[in-house]
Amino acid sequence: MFQRREMEVNFDIIIGPNSIIRGDIESEGSIRVDGKIYGNITALGNVIISENAFVKGDITSINADIYGRCEGNVHVKGKINIHQNSSLLGDIIAKSFNTKEGSTFKGNCVVDPNEELVINVNVNELSETNLVDFSKPGNKQTKENKYENNDKNQNLEDKKA
Repeated sequence: MFQRREMEVNFDIIIGPNSIIRGDIESEGSIRVDGKIYGNITALGNVIISENAFVKGDITSINADIYGRCEGNVHVKGKINIHQNSSLLGDIIAKSFNTKEGSTFKGNCVVDPNEELVINVNVNELSETNLVDFSKPGNKQTKENKYENNDKNQNLEDKKA
């Protein structure tokens, strides 16, 4: 169960328990994962992987708390906590590493208080061709437009037949 301290953290991104993300996630803040992620996580804040969550990819952040399952390397600037009934399959680089009884860790671990990790988040490198701007009139599709488009497509199919 989450400790009170972890629950009070403000998150910029929360991946819900019924969500699956396929791809990398980058944030200038903290990230909480309750669902599944198949990709790398990079955050300038903390990363929390909840009890029922699963991450298959590398995690790079300030601190990490793992309550669920992770398959990938974890590099943190501060500390990583692996809690009871959780598992991590991958290598760790951290200034501090804590594990609870009942957790599983398989990998290499480097704990170096003098290690300096630089975390880069490239939020300005997004390609505008992959983004949808809903503030532009042409990108909003109302129910009426949707039905009009379906009617037009049906009319074209009728003419072809």
